[in-house]
Order: sequence, then structure tokens, then C-alpha cells
Amino acid sequence: MSHPVRHAAKRLPLKRVDARLSSKESTEQDISAHDQLVAVKASLEAVSASLSTVDPASLADAEHVTWSNQLNQVDLAIARVRNSLLNGIVAAFEKELPQIQQRTARLEADLAQLTRAVDVINAVAAALGVIEQIVMLGL
Repeated sequence: MSHPVRHAAKRLPLKRVDARLSSKESTEQDISAHDQLVAVKASLEAVSASLSTVDPASLADAEHVTWSNQLNQVDLAIARVRNSLLNGIVAAFEKELPQIQQRTARLEADLAQLTRAVDVINAVAAALGVIEQIVMLGL
């Protein structure tokens, strides 16, 4: 007895990423690779959902083994795609990290400068308050 989900994983429309793109196109390649991985993940999740609708009790022993193997393979493929997506996110973050650190250092320096300015303003205000009190006592 054959089952319609037996070869569902083989029907996935997978796209390949051309690794021979020039360095100018690396950003486009990254976006394209990410989008392709998201599409592959969605396709695999659809296959997994389809396989999960099968009642294992209705399958013969050989079909149950095939179904179980397919479900495990699809789940493993989903995990690998998730891992690839996370690796892409980490790589993008690591690429931006030096600029983030540089900007953070600049912001820290600006904050320190503003803090010193506030301290000067507070000192001047305190001095003016003392002068005002002296003037008021003299009147």
C-alpha cells in the first residue's frame, strides 16, 4: 500500500545560492541566502505539518518506518536551516560589532563631556546663588 506523503520531502523546490558572486554583491547574496533559507524552512515546516497529519496507526510496519524516517529527516533539516539562519545573524552582528563599539565609545565620551558641562553649570549656579544671598543680605 503506497502513501501520498512517502516522498513529500523529495518534492521541495530548493533554490541554490550562487557562491561565485562578486564581493560587491555580497550584501545582495547575504539577503538572498537569508530569504532562500527562510523559504526552505517554511517549505520544510509545511512538509513536517503534512507528515504529522498522518495517523501512524493506519500504516503498515514498513510504511511506518518510512514515515518515521521521513519525519525525522525533515525535522533534522529544519534544525539545520534554523542553525544556518542563526549563524547568518551572528555573522551579520559580528560584522557590525566594531562599528557598534566605536559608536558606543563615542557616545560614552560625549556623555562624559556633557556630565562635565553639567558640573560646570551647577558650580556656576551655586556661585550665583551665593552671590545672590550676599546681595540680599546687603539690602
